[in-house]
Amino acid sequence: MIEIRITIDTALSLLLERMKLELRIRQKEKRIMPGVKLEELPQKMLKDIVETAVFDTIFLLPIDLITTETNLVQIITSTIRALAKVLNREEFLLYSSKQSQRLINPINIYFQNYLKENNFSNN
Repeated sequence: MIEIRITIDTALSLLLERMKLELRIRQKEKRIMPGVKLEELPQKMLKDIVETAVFDTIFLLPIDLITTETNLVQIITSTIRALAKVLNREEFLLYSSKQSQRLINPINIYFQNYLKENNFSNN
């Protein structure tokens, strides 16, 4: 198992920046009214932005960290739970590692399939 060493504060700041970017994108697409802040969004919409931001951030990681066994699920779970304090949303305290695993699984499957196809074509 590879242990990813990152503090929750650092992971939280990365997640918040990605969330703000996602909010701006959705505001430009007029899916969210301009001028609305993250704290003002309904829970369902905010959760969607959080999960999209996590998904996008995971894609920025090296493939080895995604396809091998790491502590990524625990980092994601702890970071989203830390959002509860920052955004004053107690609902995020209930975010489970099972939900984090569901975010990672499609990415993991995609990269494993990609690596299988690439290895076959290169041999």
